[in-house]
Parts: sequence; C-alpha cells; structure tokens
Amino acid sequence: MFLAPINFFSYLSTFFLITSLPFSLSLYLPESNPLLSFNSQVREVHLYTENHRHGMYLQINLDGRVTGSHVQTPYSALQLKSVQPGRVVIKGQSASLFLCVDSGGNLRGQQLYEEAECSFRELLLADGYTRFISSHYGIPVSLASKHSQDRHSVPFTRFLPLRNTLTLESVSEKLSNNRRNFNVDSDDLLGISLNTMVSPHLLIDK
Repeated sequence: MFLAPINFFSYLSTFFLITSLPFSLSLYLPESNPLLSFNSQVREVHLYTENHRHGMYLQINLDGRVTGSHVQTPYSALQLKSVQPGRVVIKGQSASLFLCVDSGGNLRGQQLYEEAECSFRELLLADGYTRFISSHYGIPVSLASKHSQDRHSVPFTRFLPLRNTLTLESVSEKLSNNRRNFNVDSDDLLGISLNTMVSPHLLIDK
C-alpha cells in the first residue's frame, strides 16, 4: 500500500517523458541551408588581385555589380564562410549580397543563395594567394574582362585575403566619395597615372 503512490508518480513522469518526446522533436528544424548561421566561423577579409600592371580589390556593389577598386572600401569588405571542407561562400558585408557566377564566368551579387552558382572551391597556392573555383562550373573567379585572352589564366584569378584596414570614421567618407568603378577593358584600368599602389606583399603581417 505504501509503494503505490511512488509507482503512480513514477508512471506519471514516464508518461510525460514519452508524450513530450515527439513534441520536442517536432520543434527541431534541421539547418538545410548552411548560410542560416552565417555569423559563425566567418573570415572578414578584402580580396586583392593583380597582374604585372594593375592591382585591385574585389567589391560587390549594392546593385549586384562586381567590380574592382584600387583601395579598400566598405563594398570590398567580404565575409568568407566554409560550408564544406575546401568549399566556401563569399558575401559582401555592406551590400549583403552573395558572390555568384554563371556558366559564362560572369560575376554578380545576389540576395538569394544558390548552391550551384554561389559556392566555390578554395585553392590555397604556394605563394599565399588563393583561387576560388566555381563548385558547379569549374570556372575561376576572375576580375579580368570576359573578352580578355588571359581571363582564365593567372592575372586577376589569384586573390590575396588581406585584413580590413578601414576605420569606422572612414567608412562613411568612403561610401560618399568612392563612386569610382573601373573598366577592365581600359589600358589604364585603375588610373595608375594618377595613383600609386604598393604591392600587398608588403602588407602581410610577419
């Protein structure tokens, strides 16, 4: 007679445990899109690329155009997130757009993530540069003109991830003053006659 209350409460707790288990499982939503947690394990960098004449930073503009800038800007600040071993997603920090590429190698920024066009294999080269290859098309990310003969060769397909040197005070000034986009078909791509660029190799922390 004395054990009956204990058995009753034991059965009652077991009942609630069993009945609440499916309900708790029903609240779990698997993370099918790895970008839902884009704020974790993210590298914030500026991707610098160059050839024997010019150097520039890849930037994603608000309208989705992917261009080059001779200096770091808020639009060249990028977030790189590893979604699989050796595979990354690149997102513009200011534009809040994903870097994507189509079958023709044309770059664009877009709001919606598409795994086929917006994920890249990250290949680290011996000289410290990195190449980003489309996971679906096998095309390297390149800032060279699509009409350029060396579009898929070394120039403008190797990127050096550099730390952010922008200050909070300079961001608003750069947003208002830096409206310059570059014509990659021009002989003077970055206006070198007016500007001097130091090789990023000198900026690498030792």
